[in-house]
Amino acid sequence: MKYLYILLAVIVITSCNLVKYTHSGDVNSRLDFRKGKWLLNDVTSFKNIRKDGLTEMANERFSELIGNRLLVVSNMKGLLIPSNISPSLDKSILKDIKYGTGYDYFIDIRTKNISNEVGVLGASNSLTDPSKNIGEVTLSIYDLNIFKIIYSQTVVGKLVVSEKDNDYALSKNSNLIIHSALKRIMKKIKKNQIKAK
Repeated sequence: MKYLYILLAVIVITSCNLVKYTHSGDVNSRLDFRKGKWLLNDVTSFKNIRKDGLTEMANERFSELIGNRLLVVSNMKGLLIPSNISPSLDKSILKDIKYGTGYDYFIDIRTKNISNEVGVLGASNSLTDPSKNIGEVTLSIYDLNIFKIIYSQTVVGKLVVSEKDNDYALSKNSNLIIHSALKRIMKKIKKNQIKAK
């Protein structure tokens, strides 16, 4: 029976379409989480993405790095924050956030569901060849004391299935690609953080 489970696991693993992830931005930059109060904005999603769990995942991962000096915008009442924060935060918006909250750093995560043409079993939902599932995550950190961006990293995950690939294989949809992309960003941030001596 044990060998049956091992065989089944091998078959499932080898029959998966692979997603290619590309990192850009401040990929290897080091961040210092040892001081200051950090504010995590709720994950902003574009183009029909379910953001289930993304804010919670980011909160959990950043809490490991920052501790109780981290606050999620949606968990705090009485914060004075602009309701619709544009993708490019200019100095006036950063000043509004600083003076409305008193926090030192602002973490903003934005996601895009670029394409979702491949079904879960690798079958195409599209008339185009090749079919693609593409998701993008951008994580930016702003220093609210100097009103500037200090870190930005984007990860794009792309799964491509050609019409020639007529075998069925498990495939990640763009929502799962986005979850994995955010995990990759958080892993890089944790790996490159400045640690106490």
